[in-house]
Amino acid sequence: MPAAEIVEGLQAVRTQVDRVCNLLISPSPTALDSCSQLLETAGSRLAQLQPQLRQAAGNPAAKEEARRLRTAVVCAKRLLENASRFHVNWGRLLGALSAGYTERGEPAPAPRQGRICLQG
Repeated sequence: MPAAEIVEGLQAVRTQVDRVCNLLISPSPTALDSCSQLLETAGSRLAQLQPQLRQAAGNPAAKEEARRLRTAVVCAKRLLENASRFHVNWGRLLGALSAGYTERGEPAPAPRQGRICLQG
């Protein structure tokens, strides 16, 4: 595979990771579902490129695109970690507000409604 095709492949992967970053700015459940699909596709594309990456190791354009991809992945990682922290902390706050605190002084888990409702 020519180096230009490898660069194009890396650009395509980076574009998907950039989309993930844009979605994670407002991490709604729908956005998170879309992110998982985009990241899975990006990972598959990158895995397909991996055998050819050694051929492009000396190519400056490929190195630059790989650096950009790494930067985008680090950004997505941070945004995912922040989204996770937000939801975990929100769950703790919800637990404290609705169920009080445990004997250890930690927020109690929020009562969860069952997903199955049976009426007779």
